[in-house]
Amino acid sequence: MSIERDNVLFLLGAGCSRDAGIPVSAEMVNAVHRLVNEDTAWKPYKDLYYYLRSSIQFADGIFGNFQASFNIEKLIIVMSEIEKKERNLIYPFIGAWDNRLLDLAGPEFSHLTEFKRLITNELVSDWVKPSLYKDAAYYGGFKDLMFGNNGIGINIKVFSLNYDLCFEKVVGKDNIELGFDENTREWSYNSFTRGDEKNFTLYKLHGSLDWYTDPKTHKLMQAEDPSRDPVLIFGTSNKLRAIDPYLFYIYEFRRLCFLTDLRLIVCIGYSFADDHINDIIAQALKSNAQACVLATVWNAADDYKDYVRKSLGLASGSNQVLFEESKAKDFLGAMMSKEYLESKFLPDELPFSV
Repeated sequence: MSIERDNVLFLLGAGCSRDAGIPVSAEMVNAVHRLVNEDTAWKPYKDLYYYLRSSIQFADGIFGNFQASFNIEKLIIVMSEIEKKERNLIYPFIGAWDNRLLDLAGPEFSHLTEFKRLITNELVSDWVKPSLYKDAAYYGGFKDLMFGNNGIGINIKVFSLNYDLCFEKVVGKDNIELGFDENTREWSYNSFTRGDEKNFTLYKLHGSLDWYTDPKTHKLMQAEDPSRDPVLIFGTSNKLRAIDPYLFYIYEFRRLCFLTDLRLIVCIGYSFADDHINDIIAQALKSNAQACVLATVWNAADDYKDYVRKSLGLASGSNQVLFEESKAKDFLGAMMSKEYLESKFLPDELPFSV
């Protein structure tokens, strides 16, 4: 079977940008841990950080989930929920805030808000914003999939969970449909109906460093360079909010996953830790026995493979997940090609015979 555009879609996780020098979530937590112990500006929040981290791990342990990872997103999710105070949905059911939290979070939880701001500022200004993108050159592997003898067509669909600009910087914005009007820089879903004018359509499911909200119109805009106050989303509740572009993007992800022609969901650097994404993929695989996931992994141990299959609701040993033990840099830079992707298609189902 010859590969065509609708046969494949890509999902990029944090591991895809790690080789470009952008730390993954667990490494960001390590940075927070170091900063609260060593940096003067961060030290006042050391006890608050210890309290939050131990409480999150305690909550996981209650349900026997002792191996649950602690990451930066989980920390920010918890801080965001606590910040809601009486606006939290379950507030009427809470008898009282924990005394230790009241001691550490400060008046009106101001210390917690300040600490969260420190983390998000560091994330935006340093962690996901390399000074140069030369280390992300391996993203150029996507360009080799486009035209010519090695091409698979145009308007290839790429979904990203990353805030960084590695894909845009290396592939080139002129080659990517991002949903923003070229003149006004305003986002609109109508931009995605322009047809096959670009080689790629990029859906940034969690926001982007160069997105910002116009203070007067409250519309989503795109800046030329990373914004000082980018539109990023953290936390489960935000991911499920019925607002664009996130609602439109997740709908598009679901729609494309359920195309009957889809044969391969290429997950590069994705940890399979997002239940919403996993659920959509799981339903798509269940409805289409010819579709499968190709996951690049750093660790191809059997227990990790079982974790991935379980995350997608598949039985142990299911052939609907294929693993490639490779760094994203090696996968994109040297391995991925039209022929390689075609070789990963599941065999066509044989016609029924008696």
